[in-house]
Amino acid sequence: MLKKFILKLLLNFLLYFLVFQTSVFSQSRTNLEVFYSLTDSLSNQIIEEIPEQEKIILLTLNLGESYSLFSNNIRTSFLKAGKEILNSPIGELNYPHVDIVIEGAGIEYGEMFRDGWLGDHYIQRYSAIFGNYLQTFSSEGKRDFMFEVIDTIKVEEIKNLENDSFPFTKGNVPPEPFLSGLAEPIIAIGTAAVLIALFFSIRSE
Repeated sequence: MLKKFILKLLLNFLLYFLVFQTSVFSQSRTNLEVFYSLTDSLSNQIIEEIPEQEKIILLTLNLGESYSLFSNNIRTSFLKAGKEILNSPIGELNYPHVDIVIEGAGIEYGEMFRDGWLGDHYIQRYSAIFGNYLQTFSSEGKRDFMFEVIDTIKVEEIKNLENDSFPFTKGNVPPEPFLSGLAEPIIAIGTAAVLIALFFSIRSE
């Protein structure tokens, strides 16, 4: 009876070690998708400052070449809020003017860690956009903004989450902690060796 138990334990351990150990995590958003959500937050903040009865706005976007891809996303947020967008003044009509400048956006990765013993490597992802905006209904003049989010992603997913066409979606990945990479295989091999020795010791009796 004990022999069968040890054999089952050994087989389960080897399967666990050699095949897989996974945790159930939802699919991570790409870095670009995270930036789109941050520009949504920026647009929504500005929209909330504009009186609801004002349905037409003059929108100016100063995004430069690096962040011009956010233009459609920002415009869509205003359209979904029921705003009609003008790209240039019409005569002497006085419409609310919104001027948005995105100065920078980037990704930083934190230190690597494992999800449990022999689990997958994970890393914290820090994403941020910053700049300033001016809108005529505010008495504060130019307002600086920074929107940021921190989440956790699998290290092995990073290459699929970054976009080579947009350098700001890429960050430097720190190396795997030395002790994490060295100690766990040694522990696993040692445990397996003990189980194997115990199994054959019982079998020989």
